[in-house]
Amino acid sequence: MSQTDVKHILRKLDFPACAKEALARIESIVSSRSKQNLAIQLISEFIFMVDIRKGPQFATSQLNSFQEFQLILVLIEYFSQPGPDATRNVVFLSLFGSNLTPQRSKILCRLVSTAVSASVAPLLSSAGTWMQQMGCTNPPSLEVAQSLVNDFITFSRKTSEKFKQLPMVAPHFAANLMTAVADLYVNEQRGELTPPPDSLLDVFTEWISEDPALCLASQQPLALPSGAIAMPVVTPLAGLIRWAVLAPLFSNRPTYSNLHLWLLQTMLQIVNSGPPTALSAQHLSQIVSAMQAYVVRLLADKTDPTKDEGYQKSMERLAQAVQVATSSNCMYGNIPQLLSLLEALPPNPLMTLVIKANKSV
Repeated sequence: MSQTDVKHILRKLDFPACAKEALARIESIVSSRSKQNLAIQLISEFIFMVDIRKGPQFATSQLNSFQEFQLILVLIEYFSQPGPDATRNVVFLSLFGSNLTPQRSKILCRLVSTAVSASVAPLLSSAGTWMQQMGCTNPPSLEVAQSLVNDFITFSRKTSEKFKQLPMVAPHFAANLMTAVADLYVNEQRGELTPPPDSLLDVFTEWISEDPALCLASQQPLALPSGAIAMPVVTPLAGLIRWAVLAPLFSNRPTYSNLHLWLLQTMLQIVNSGPPTALSAQHLSQIVSAMQAYVVRLLADKTDPTKDEGYQKSMERLAQAVQVATSSNCMYGNIPQLLSLLEALPPNPLMTLVIKANKSV
């Protein structure tokens, strides 16, 4: 059947019937890895209702709010059907890949939020693959992460049970979500150390306490079509270690201490049969940058960092994390450079021991 015939058939159908029919045809196209341009056209015109016949300059979506709701239901139904994970994943990536317009991004956020609320495991599995392929700390993934935090934490009177149960429904998605959310908070690169909402911190700590290996779920092999390249994995470890290490600089909440202990437990459980892949020394170096900024503020206030309780507690936690990461062989990258950066900070007794022990290795 020609491209013209396919479009002619779909144009006879009303929305959302045309979207439902288009999904089946898109699946067939992307699975065969042929006529990719046709798949892009079908997605634009019959899924997101962009009228491309008038020319690119007039290509705006005709979806209203009710139709967006109808589309989300169609997508939930489609991704709930049995079938190969690789096929679902490639369709998801085709729908929400390179041409992620503001409207598509909004639909994606609502779709994933609905999937969390309804515990739609296959869709969340595809969303986890999408996050990893897009990059968990890149803007598209961060937007989805922020949307879920808003829906289930910020604007919710109490944390949804469905959100709490997410690791049991979709552990790979939960791990990638933690990686993305960790980047949103306690991040000096964003200008200030904004703490996460208390209930979010509580949920993440509970997740890891119940399953310390959850942080490593993002390392599961991705179901992708033959020939597709899986993007490098970034676990939540570095981001959550940053939360726990820097917490004494802005909070006295004991939950941060609990989070720190469970993260150490996670690293202690890692058994490597090959090179380390769980934790980047470069990512831990970002913690050092935040510590340096804090030291500058202390010195500006004529405060000795070696006598500042918050600074010393942070250094102790960082020293513990570095020691466990090196002894369990889960950290990769330029470890000598990290040790040099740590050595340049105002001294802490435990950190001094850790640096000395690892420099002699």
